[in-house]
Amino acid sequence: MALLINNDVTARVLDMQDAVDAMEKVLKQYAQGLATFQPRTDLWAPTATDGDYYRWGSLLGAMYDPPTLALRFKSDILTWTEYDDAVTEEWHNMEPGTYCGFIILIDMSNGEIIALMNDGIIQHARVGATAGVGAKYLAREDASVLGVVGSGGMAYAYTEAICCVRNIEEIRVWSPTPANREKFAADMTEKLGIPVKVVDSNPDVADGADIVALCTDSRTPVYTVDMMKAQKPGGLVIRCRVDELDEPVYDEVDRIIGNQQESYGEFVIGSQQERDRRPGGKAYRRRYEKNDYPMLANVINGDAVGRESDTQTIYYDNNSAGLQFAAVGRVVYEKAKEAKLGMKIPMEWFQQDIRN
Repeated sequence: MALLINNDVTARVLDMQDAVDAMEKVLKQYAQGLATFQPRTDLWAPTATDGDYYRWGSLLGAMYDPPTLALRFKSDILTWTEYDDAVTEEWHNMEPGTYCGFIILIDMSNGEIIALMNDGIIQHARVGATAGVGAKYLAREDASVLGVVGSGGMAYAYTEAICCVRNIEEIRVWSPTPANREKFAADMTEKLGIPVKVVDSNPDVADGADIVALCTDSRTPVYTVDMMKAQKPGGLVIRCRVDELDEPVYDEVDRIIGNQQESYGEFVIGSQQERDRRPGGKAYRRRYEKNDYPMLANVINGDAVGRESDTQTIYYDNNSAGLQFAAVGRVVYEKAKEAKLGMKIPMEWFQQDIRN
């Protein structure tokens, strides 16, 4: 029997510390050749609505222990909104406010599909947990002040995960929507028992911070060289989306660590002009380029150097990897099975007696 696991079940069984531990374990396996993934593939197509695009995105990852493969896919209609000198990317499935992201989880010991899962809670947890592992290995050990840009789901996940690995005593947050940032501050103060302060502007987040977490859907930079220099010596910045970082920051930081070196796959239906017409045009380019950054997995395994001194400024390029869904998805599946949660699905739905 496979399990159908929705977001409600995932929220009940998944603990952020467990997600952080699972990500640290799978990244070490990756460095040892015991886990693998395909870089994200995006297929783009202009829709019948002027200015909108359809995007199919998929990630695939597998690990040896426990032997698990995960395929995560999403089906989005994308739109872009400009306000307060920023461009944000919004997406939905069928209608605004609904989304389609799904995970197929397979036990590689016998090829069995063991779970069909909503990706909403896991999506935030797997990225936040990886940011937490990055903070564990790349932030100064005495880091105590966290600045957060953004107040949505990723901001919650990044904040909780980073607090799992560092003794954070102060958190400050800023996002463009006052109600959202106030709610984030109240929610996280209550959940973590750590005071969360709403600051007046984006640069104020970084002023004197040890770690800055970028957790937005912005298509324009929200982190600049001036913000980097305003952090404490030896600061760490962790992104969620590649567009959040202003281009000069790449040349000013002392060290860049990433999750993968291969480029994302991108396929566009239409002409070159159609490709260039997408809002954010040039902002997409770095995402689809290869890089030679040392990988966090190799830092964990002792094959690469992470932080070399307490004064070194580090940018952690927390890009997506499909093995995140294998690691965190397996944790959720095992906990849901133990708790007897989720809807049972008969294997006959997936098996046949015709050889393919």
